[in-house]
Amino acid sequence: MNGIVLPGLAPCSYEDVKGFLQKSKFAKRRFEEASEVIGYSLYEAFKESSELDYEVRETSFLTNTIALLDHFHEDFDVEPDILIGPSFGGMATAVKTESLTYAEMIWLTHESAKIAKVFYQNTGDFYQTMFIYNLSIEEANELVNEFQSKNMYLELVGNLEKVICLCGSSESIKILQEIINRKSKVIATHTMQQPIHSKVLSDLKEELRVEVFNQVQFKPLKHHVISDVNGNLVRDPMEFKQTLLDGYDHTVRWDLVTNRMRQMKLQTIYVVGPQNIFSQLLKKQWETTVITPRTVQRKLKELV
Repeated sequence: MNGIVLPGLAPCSYEDVKGFLQKSKFAKRRFEEASEVIGYSLYEAFKESSELDYEVRETSFLTNTIALLDHFHEDFDVEPDILIGPSFGGMATAVKTESLTYAEMIWLTHESAKIAKVFYQNTGDFYQTMFIYNLSIEEANELVNEFQSKNMYLELVGNLEKVICLCGSSESIKILQEIINRKSKVIATHTMQQPIHSKVLSDLKEELRVEVFNQVQFKPLKHHVISDVNGNLVRDPMEFKQTLLDGYDHTVRWDLVTNRMRQMKLQTIYVVGPQNIFSQLLKKQWETTVITPRTVQRKLKELV
């Protein structure tokens, strides 16, 4: 059995993928199709965008992922047994499994990001999320309990096995950084200036349910999807919709995903999307093939 992993959102600017966008026929077509949905040139907006242009960056990330899926289907005679879309990767999963059309998901992603942008602007930089490499889940839980015992907000929002994600107030994250600096072989790799997968996003989740998700009809899935919320196998459209929504305020449980992958005896994994950590997390346990802008550019160059 084989599976496709469509990774979650990672920092990705126009400069990071410029060569891919300029050379890929699929990227060109997908950006044009997305532009028709949102009413302006996504390509030009992506060129000029900053990290604060959520609707542009997130829609572009989705568009790049779907273009890479197009390349995957052109290069590999494979149809997956299982789909896995951790975090934001669930958006691309909805397209691949045909629960929503590409146009519907472009609209949903763009509108969701616009609403989230207002939410983040209203919360300022009070909440942050730190990604920590080589911190055990036991140590993470101890830290959360320690902070909470002092009435300081800290929450486990991602268990990616070798990478732990902790969300907290800016004060908590500042203190957490000092603690991590004192730990041997433990590294804070990145800090986002916003909450993710956190209980503080529950109000945002309900707003998105009403204003965006309820405006499109989720159709039966063509593939089983492993939920990153609880590790369950999902094929019912309403359960899939709820899984996407739960991604806003539930911890990402990559440990439960990999447990399910082992139970299903998956052998080959294709990781399709802009550069991300998931191929690193998978390659020691599964035969892993990555399809990224860089790998596609190399192949296109060889064909010239």
